Order: sequence, then structure tokens, then C-alpha cells
Amino acid sequence: MSKETLKDLRRSLLEQKYRFDLGRQFLVYVNFALLIIAASDKIKLIIDLKTTELLLLLVPLSFIATYILGYVLDKFVKFPQATQMVEAKRSPYTLMTQEKLDKIIELLEKE
Repeated sequence: MSKETLKDLRRSLLEQKYRFDLGRQFLVYVNFALLIIAASDKIKLIIDLKTTELLLLLVPLSFIATYILGYVLDKFVKFPQATQMVEAKRSPYTLMTQEKLDKIIELLEKE
């Protein structure tokens, strides 16, 4: 196999993993709905609702709660930026590139 073929294969596998991860995020809601169904007899002791009513109430509430959590993480915690910074610190390629950029800036400032 040529080097380009291996690069294309790696890129393709990473794209498929990314798509899988995006789809996997929605399994949380399916899991939550199944949890409501499994625990519905215990929930009925506290809240006098049928299983379908529980699903119609709790699943949309979980979407809203997830959105609010995502909003807080994005706007106030700056979670994506923090994640990117941690990933950059752990990446040898990023560190190598940053060192090269620092050397270039140093050379330009000397001129």
C-alpha cells in the first residue's frame, strides 16, 4: 500500500468514527426512555402518571435539561475551548508546530 492510500484510509476511518460518535450521543435519550419504562412502576408510586404520560413528560424534559447543560458549558464554562487547549497540550504534532512558530516569530522580531 502506498503512503497516500494509508492516509486516505486513516482519514476515512476517522470520519466514520466521528459520525458514529455523533449518532451515539442520541442513544442517551433512547437509554433514558428505556429507563423510564423499566422504572415506571416505581415512579408511579411517587407520581401518579401512566407510562406513556411519563415518557411524554420526561423525555422532552431530558432534551431541555441537556440543552441547558450544553448552553452553560458553552457560554459560561467555555468547555469546547478548554477541551481544545488540553488536546493541543497533549498532541506532539501541535507542540512541534508551536515550537516552529515560536522560532519563526523570534527570527522575525530580530530583524
